[in-house]
Amino acid sequence: MKKNLCLLLLTFFFALGLQAQSGSIRGVVSDAASGETIIGANVRLEGTSLGVATGLDGDFEITRVEPGSYTLVISFISYKSIRFEDIQVVAEKATVLNVKLEEDLGDLGEVVVMATRETGSNVAIVSEIRKSLQVVSGISADQIKLSQDGNAAQVMKRVSGVTIVDNKFVRVRGVDDRYNVVMINNAIAPSTQVDKRTFSFDLIPSENLDRMMIYKSPSPEVPGDFAGGLVKVFTKNAPDEDFINFGMGVGFRNGTSLQDYKQTRGSKTDVLGFDTSRDLPKNFPTTDQLLNASGGSPLRAEAGRLLDNNYGVNTSTALPNLSSGLSFGKNWSLGGKRLSTVTSFTWAQNQQYYQAERNRYFFPVPGAITEKRDEYFDDYYSKSNEVGIMSNWLLRLNKDNKIEFRNLFNQTGLNETVLREGKDFVQRTEGARDYAFRYESKLIYSGQLEGTHFFNDEQTKLNWVLGGNYMYQEEPDFRRLRSYFSTEGSEGQYVINDPPASSPQDLGRFYGYLKDYGISNGVNFEKKFKGVEKDRPRILRAGYLVDYKARNFNARYITTYYPGFHETGSKENLIRLPIDQSFAPENYRNNDGWLIQEGTRPTDSYDASTLVSAGYIGGVYPLGAFNFSGGVRTEYSIQQLDSRNDGGLVRVDKRELAVLPSFNMDYNINKKSLIRGGYGKTLNRPEFREFAPFLYYSFEYLAGFFGNPNLEMARIDNFDLRYEFYPNEGETFSFGAFYKFFDKPIETVQQNVTEQLQFTYANAVDARVYGVELEARKAFSSFTSAPFVRDLSFNINASLIWSEVFLGDDVSFQDSRRALQGQSPYVVNAALYYINPNSNVQISAAYNVTGPRIFVAGNANNPEIYEMPRQAIDLTVSKTFRDRTTFKFGVQDLLNFQYRFYQDSNFDRKIDTKVDDPMYLWKKGSLFSASLSYRIK
Repeated sequence: MKKNLCLLLLTFFFALGLQAQSGSIRGVVSDAASGETIIGANVRLEGTSLGVATGLDGDFEITRVEPGSYTLVISFISYKSIRFEDIQVVAEKATVLNVKLEEDLGDLGEVVVMATRETGSNVAIVSEIRKSLQVVSGISADQIKLSQDGNAAQVMKRVSGVTIVDNKFVRVRGVDDRYNVVMINNAIAPSTQVDKRTFSFDLIPSENLDRMMIYKSPSPEVPGDFAGGLVKVFTKNAPDEDFINFGMGVGFRNGTSLQDYKQTRGSKTDVLGFDTSRDLPKNFPTTDQLLNASGGSPLRAEAGRLLDNNYGVNTSTALPNLSSGLSFGKNWSLGGKRLSTVTSFTWAQNQQYYQAERNRYFFPVPGAITEKRDEYFDDYYSKSNEVGIMSNWLLRLNKDNKIEFRNLFNQTGLNETVLREGKDFVQRTEGARDYAFRYESKLIYSGQLEGTHFFNDEQTKLNWVLGGNYMYQEEPDFRRLRSYFSTEGSEGQYVINDPPASSPQDLGRFYGYLKDYGISNGVNFEKKFKGVEKDRPRILRAGYLVDYKARNFNARYITTYYPGFHETGSKENLIRLPIDQSFAPENYRNNDGWLIQEGTRPTDSYDASTLVSAGYIGGVYPLGAFNFSGGVRTEYSIQQLDSRNDGGLVRVDKRELAVLPSFNMDYNINKKSLIRGGYGKTLNRPEFREFAPFLYYSFEYLAGFFGNPNLEMARIDNFDLRYEFYPNEGETFSFGAFYKFFDKPIETVQQNVTEQLQFTYANAVDARVYGVELEARKAFSSFTSAPFVRDLSFNINASLIWSEVFLGDDVSFQDSRRALQGQSPYVVNAALYYINPNSNVQISAAYNVTGPRIFVAGNANNPEIYEMPRQAIDLTVSKTFRDRTTFKFGVQDLLNFQYRFYQDSNFDRKIDTKVDDPMYLWKKGSLFSASLSYRIK
């Protein structure tokens, strides 16, 4: 049965593509003033015999156009003629133009428009995938519009082989996100996290996206620092026509919106995503002053009185999620040159509440029942505010030269309140109540200046780019404290847990500041030589990239404590007060009150930099039905880090030369199908934070994160094989397999420490990852004209992946092999679309699931912690009125599936929820949202 079904499916897809298509140009001609369509307008391709007249609806289509660059002329009596120069026609793609003619009121003349090739449509994406020399997947602006996805992370869930972690980080082919490299418009993006190498895709609003491409196999002209995928984010650039767009949205989250919401006092600028009131006072003592102060120094009490007593928890009503935006596009004609811009401003505020269960266990003993060490239930409240600005500019000097200037700015603030209750079965057996108040703000700027120049009738191409990044992140006054239930007294009460020494958990206040700088410069040269066949030239490519990144990080720990040599009666009074009263300024006293001590350690600051100098040479050589491409890339890197520990200076200075060959081969079975295969060598460098010997305590995971200065660079061999079939315009079917060998892969692992979990980073000996992928995009209109059904289309992709890590012969495990940390064994994304062009109604339903993956690798005492599968369904309905007003309604996470993290308590390298134990559990609630946008053309 399965064999017959496979044969039937293969026959179906092959039958759809027996005849190849040339490109075409189509569109509608209308009056610029009235908007009425124009019948009988003359549409012709200059220099050819191709041309048509517009029909009864003002529509036209010129078919069987050979791929290339053309000038399109449109004319009609009593109207000004219009010329579109540099119209790009691609095989199996329709170039769409909606033309508005202006009346000729005696001012004779011709309107000249330099056209820009459409890149954000589904058809354009499929065409780009087909023409690529690598294994690549992508998503278009057209597809993005069909969903309620508000940012790039949500968009990426729709891409083949891609999964999203924490609603913002991307994994390609199930490999941990640290193995990706991200580029924004051809310039390398910064890592946006302090604790790991990754990029927060939720920082980029979806309305700013033109397309997103994920390159899964290497080639000489792209950076070699990846194993999962090279993610290229392209933001919108030149508009086809001038416009102004206003939009606003509202979202209702189950369990959060219009319910009680709790948080401490914020600053007046929180609504704009940054803080102005939580930082240490300017006259607060320095680290050295506090470290050198004696135990009874008045400075310790004076410092405490300077701190903001921001421990009062206020209750309000959670507002629905809110968003608004303004964008505009404009074209200017400057003496035969064209200047264009797309600029947008966005603002959003989101509130979230959920209850999370968090557990910790004693070291499991095989065959014995696991005992809980801690059992907590968190009430988690968060409010995020985000301001985003995108301003992209294009100066087209002529058809052969253009200069682009792109800018992306994002300011985000996150206010978190965690109220925890439960039990510590060793130290707080009667009950525990803990608090965490945290605010994080992040500013990110990414800019690129890029030039593209053609010579010798587009036979020679020169591209250059200068990119710059800046990120500033601060965590001002992260306050944490614990309390225990005391049975003393008639009713008992919760009592503040005061530490005898500096502690990250008890009465700690953390202040962290990070600055990242980055600058890159690249030049790419391409020369085409005439080949045997037209439009299949031989190509020589060469270029270089210099990328420099630097980071400065410093943090301070301040701890409140009660000196042991003071009278204990006052201490008992203080620790039994409500927390907002206990830490009032008047309670910091030298004789019988709180004092301040410095908890900052030498490891709490570091400076780091990475310089990568890369050069490459490669080419393309078509031969019959084959297309060979490849070359070699070399990357020389210098990674340096300076920090200190109690023993003195900690310095990392790693210099590596990597030679990265790659080879790709396409075999064109016919004009609609091909087989693609390739090999390439890549690498993976440790990130700054992974090197740094800095310990950060995560209240969320009840664990510390610690760096490892001894990390080494990983090297990866990548093999790919894929069959691709393109039955019709904008449709694709592909099936592929891949294999990767990792030498010294970098993983997040557990350390053996007492009293708390601690995670660090380490190299395994080697690893193997291999799998298969399937992707299909299909429109029902290609085989039926039945109403409703013809307006349906679907997109489905799935990956099945196996991985194995070798830990070495000397490990104390019963088995020295396991799955690669962060690797998911399967990924499924599916979407069904209904698009009716007559009614302008669009409906979409999307499904996503990812297999269980190791969140943190274990050791002989600590079992692996797994993140379990989570199924998600999103629904969206949109309606456009008179081509100007669009209303959109959607539901995100309809199933409200639980987030689940389990530990492998019996060490059998798999999770059985009836046997193994839950570590972290929560649900966030479904989000119902509606948006309205109005476009002025």
